[in-house]
Amino acid sequence: MNFKNETNKESYHARRKKVYYTLRGFGISIGLAKRTVYRYPTNLLEKLINETKKRQPGNPADYFLNGLKRSRVKYGDRRKRNRKRKFWPVER
Repeated sequence: MNFKNETNKESYHARRKKVYYTLRGFGISIGLAKRTVYRYPTNLLEKLINETKKRQPGNPADYFLNGLKRSRVKYGDRRKRNRKRKFWPVER
């Protein structure tokens, strides 16, 4: 038995792909769009995209990235990184 209600719900990967292509449509580079989709929750990105589309700015990429910068204080990066980790052994 499946108790999950799956009516009119997109899969998580479909939502991520839609967010990625929307960011590319705004004029954000491939690498930055990939990193943004990887680091931040999808629902936050969808919310910012809807606000950007609603305001219709002249440069949607800058508007979106400024909104993301302001929201970073509240949500932060989803991926935590250890900045002191060595990627290669240091020979003495």
